[in-house]
Amino acid sequence: MEAREVHCVELDYDLLLGDIVGYLSSNKIWVLATSSHDRVTARSVSIVNSGLKIYFQTHEDYLKYKQIRENNRVALCWNNVQVEGIATIAGNPFAPGNEEFIRLYKESHGDSFDRYTKLPGEVVIAVAAELITMWKYIDSVPYIDYLDVDNKKATRVKQEYLP
Repeated sequence: MEAREVHCVELDYDLLLGDIVGYLSSNKIWVLATSSHDRVTARSVSIVNSGLKIYFQTHEDYLKYKQIRENNRVALCWNNVQVEGIATIAGNPFAPGNEEFIRLYKESHGDSFDRYTKLPGEVVIAVAAELITMWKYIDSVPYIDYLDVDNKKATRVKQEYLP
């Protein structure tokens, strides 16, 4: 079998970061994937973000919370963007340290905030992004942009389809 050539170029990290933060800020319902004990599940969540720090709230009785407690590696996606990261259970929404979540969530999801945030058992989940991928078509050619957060590296890889 013949090896195929990979077309990869380095991108400006800050420019791609800005694109992705804008994408996070403008799309507030994302799909969250979690897993534990060989069971993978996905559902929509209402997110807010501060840069690449992504927050959502849930209840301690829900499967997503239980899976995150057992395996804190998660993924979020919307349209052509996927975020892989580490989830941290930040406790009650009104606990010290969650002021940013409260402010952002109240602004973006006021109805949900009023309806759910004060209920007993609600918790904030903070996701620290590690790797973000974004599919793009440039002149009808498919590419994937990669933002490697830990290494502050951005690359674009041209997608080649095999016959």
